[in-house]
Amino acid sequence: MENIVIVDAFSTGVNFIEDIMNRGFKPVVLWSKRSGHIFDLMAEVRKPIEHKFKDSAEFIVECDTYDETLSMVKALAPKFILPGADLGVELSVRLAADLGLPGNRTERLPAMTNKFLMHQKLIEHGVRGIRGKIVHNWDETLEYYRREGFKGCVLKPYRGASSVDVRICDSEEELKNAYDEVFAEGNYMGGEEEGMLLQERIVGTEYIVNTVSYAGRHKISALWKHSKKKVAGGGMVYNYTETLSRLETGCTSLIRYAFDVLNALGVEYGNVHSEFMIDEKGPVLIEVNCRPMGSDMSAEFLDKIWGHHETDLALDAFLYPDAFCKETDAPFRPLAKGLKKHLITDKEREILSAPILPIIRRQKSFVKARLGKAVSDRLARTVDLDTSAGVVYLANEDERQLIRDRDFLERAETRYFEMLFTGGKRSEADRPQFLPSIREVILELQPVGSVLLCSNETKELPGVSVVSEDTLPDATEGFSYAILDLAFRENEDLESMAETFFTLADKVKASGRIIVPENTYWHFPCGAESIEILSEAAGLFIEAPTKDIKGIVMVSRR
Repeated sequence: MENIVIVDAFSTGVNFIEDIMNRGFKPVVLWSKRSGHIFDLMAEVRKPIEHKFKDSAEFIVECDTYDETLSMVKALAPKFILPGADLGVELSVRLAADLGLPGNRTERLPAMTNKFLMHQKLIEHGVRGIRGKIVHNWDETLEYYRREGFKGCVLKPYRGASSVDVRICDSEEELKNAYDEVFAEGNYMGGEEEGMLLQERIVGTEYIVNTVSYAGRHKISALWKHSKKKVAGGGMVYNYTETLSRLETGCTSLIRYAFDVLNALGVEYGNVHSEFMIDEKGPVLIEVNCRPMGSDMSAEFLDKIWGHHETDLALDAFLYPDAFCKETDAPFRPLAKGLKKHLITDKEREILSAPILPIIRRQKSFVKARLGKAVSDRLARTVDLDTSAGVVYLANEDERQLIRDRDFLERAETRYFEMLFTGGKRSEADRPQFLPSIREVILELQPVGSVLLCSNETKELPGVSVVSEDTLPDATEGFSYAILDLAFRENEDLESMAETFFTLADKVKASGRIIVPENTYWHFPCGAESIEILSEAAGLFIEAPTKDIKGIVMVSRR
């Protein structure tokens, strides 16, 4: 069985492993080894990957010297060598070149990986680029900022990823604060480079054009559009990233420009993830990354949207170049609308439970979620992709439904964050006085028809089917009314209570109603609105209150 080597199969690049297996080749993952904070982090990230594929892939680690690494890889007689993430771009290109395999030329690496040099290369070729300079100290930074007369600027590493240490500055004061902060942290990529890139700020709409190339023939693999937010301190954070279901006005110019960028930089082979801005002058490059797009996108998610995924397409190009080149002119026809919602928190938080898990699973467009650090006991304030509380992946052939699901998540995140990640239980001291008992609630409601009561306190009531949280799943369906009567217990959390609400709602027939009295909803961090958030997530209809019945939330299934 022939080997195909992937250097640093992280994030979306993990998809290479199964794609290689599915084509009857053996995947060999080569982990790069360098110093720096990011490489220490990656050592932890690679453990679950190795565990998952321990019986189907081979994992090796870069040697202390390049010559040793070259000898080790040469012994594998690989068919191809491809990068799976930013960290592996340079090593994969050098190895492929030295082993005589298809790949980009090593002399072009600086312009492909250094965000300052790539813009210099564009300008040399008559392609629009962004003014910028590598700065090493504050005096140099301020002098260049003033000399160029920037109305706004960007300070960022000239090698980096995930928007880490990227700062948007609208004044000298903001620039000074950003300079002091990012220079203190060092280079994200862990290299020996010194200095940061100071660029003119381009204001417009940000797009992604992902491509796959073989022998200089380029094919679009995906088109995305960013929505970002500026947070305190000047950082730009991702709000959501959505696919383009069809080309918008200006996109033909964008795609032509994207191909001009690839040609100017000398990109001939493999995946490229490129980010662009379109302003009043047209498209301009932000940066290229010669590897698959990140954000841990599964093959399942991408296939729902495009009918392919980028690692899959790259292998097609290398294994079947003639067929690939014939298809580079195929029309742009996505199968569905896709979106990644990045969860943003405006402050550091302690969390005890994550009701977001049952909530997002109820979204009709939901495909998967990656919460990562969000299921630990602490959330950091969101300042970049690494400090996002998580990512929710949505895809739907019905674009209107996907937008509804996106808007719901944005509203919940902005106004009811405690319903997504909960910091603690409400104190009994906050309990409202004179709450009616569940018997009194039912007496006041006078429900007509079958009634299902889920309670962790009441055992039985005349004319009512009573179940506990444990026995609720076994209850029959088709009730006219369902009532939730829960109180926090020692081992209770909001995540399990949200699950119970959804399970109870499923027991109600069409046009049936779900009732949540105050003696239940006061436990939730947002009170009655917590139940309304859960109801929206479940696609239920919130009923207008009546003046006769107070202290309940009533929703219905239609």
